[in-house]
Amino acid sequence: MTSSCEATEMTEPEKGFAGALASETLAKLTHFAETGEMATIDLGGLPMSNRDRAALDDFLGCGEVSATIEVIGRTEVWETQFSGVWRVRHFGEGAIATDLIEISACPKILFADRRDAESAARHLAEALELNPGIVETPHEI
Repeated sequence: MTSSCEATEMTEPEKGFAGALASETLAKLTHFAETGEMATIDLGGLPMSNRDRAALDDFLGCGEVSATIEVIGRTEVWETQFSGVWRVRHFGEGAIATDLIEISACPKILFADRRDAESAARHLAEALELNPGIVETPHEI
């Protein structure tokens, strides 16, 4: 599997989705900039070829932030060269299972779930009890 931000040479024909999706992205990004309303474009239902997907990824490019999440499969998230436009790609059994463009300050998958944070707080409290010398004054939870 190639990196999400690497250009890939494809031999299959392009179906012309990249330009249309870039225009839709522009409309949603403009709306987000004006209102703060987030939007998602689900590429999964579109009959895109790998060449279309590569053309879109090449056009959107890569920004400064990327993350890989390994929970029930692999998820790749990266900022495009356009602030507020993110690519989110979930993999299942080596193939793309979900392919999204998210227009937001930060993709939803990168936000901590409250239940996970509650569990983490308990684990952190236990760790501090096991390592009392790590902090000089106790903190309340």
